[in-house]
Amino acid sequence: MCELIISYDKTYVMKNGIYALFLSMLVIGCAEKRQKTTTATMSTSEFITVTNEKTVSQLADTLIPQLREKGFKIMANIDHSLAAKKAGLELRPTRTVIFGNPKGGTLLMQQDQRIGLDLPLKLLIWEDEAGDTQVSYYNRTTLTSRYDISEPQAVIEKVNGVLAGFTGNETIEGASVASINDQIITKKSPHTADETFSKLQEVVNSKGLHVMAVIPHDQGAANVDLELRPTRVLIFGNPKVGTLLMQSNQSIGIDLPLKVLVHEDENGDVFVSYFDASFLTARHGITDKAAVVEKVNGALDGITSAVIAQ
Repeated sequence: MCELIISYDKTYVMKNGIYALFLSMLVIGCAEKRQKTTTATMSTSEFITVTNEKTVSQLADTLIPQLREKGFKIMANIDHSLAAKKAGLELRPTRTVIFGNPKGGTLLMQQDQRIGLDLPLKLLIWEDEAGDTQVSYYNRTTLTSRYDISEPQAVIEKVNGVLAGFTGNETIEGASVASINDQIITKKSPHTADETFSKLQEVVNSKGLHVMAVIPHDQGAANVDLELRPTRVLIFGNPKVGTLLMQSNQSIGIDLPLKVLVHEDENGDVFVSYFDASFLTARHGITDKAAVVEKVNGALDGITSAVIAQ
């Protein structure tokens, strides 16, 4: 179902820039790809979708080895449709590949650690209702602007330039989006960052949820000789719930499974943060799953409250 990665490794730091991989992706049938408007309510400058002639499995099997060859580490390779099948539900082929290299991400998290909720990078590979295979990802300027991050501009521009090359189009400017401040729920923890993250893992496991990946951003930063205060993300989920959302719009698969961030600020205070599920579903134009959204928000509230309890 997925690969569980507990830590980063220096060996996957690239010499020529963290996103150079996407230049090599152009060899994956550039003639086969065409720009397609996503079914999500986000603008095409915010959420970019490209059509590919390969099947979902073929494209994933092509991209993942190339990611590794170019020095990226695969944090999780999540087969949402397989998970749905095991849960007795139906979902068209849908895969989320989470991968990264900490150098560029650390420079962004040094501006605002909360962007760790949107890192590492993600590719959503999915089959639409017409049977076409789509590859989707977020415009980097859109994500950084949500956190009021404009530096280092060179990193942001480099990512967008390469991703624009991947689509076969000219550079796409980021959409104007609202601040993330009202969309992230944050609770202060009385425990240390280590204790808080450990408790988070314990609570999630006790609920019978599936842990997909552990992302220690601060350890990744240390591996490339950069400084970052404790910043860690736990990715976990329940396919019975996530599938119901993806049945409404598969594009939300790029934001699933769920994520909880633990970070320590400059004052030594520790916080637990996560996205409001209403924001995630609105992000993808899902309006018919109010009961599911309420359930997700209730679960996240319960989990995080248990984590910060004395």
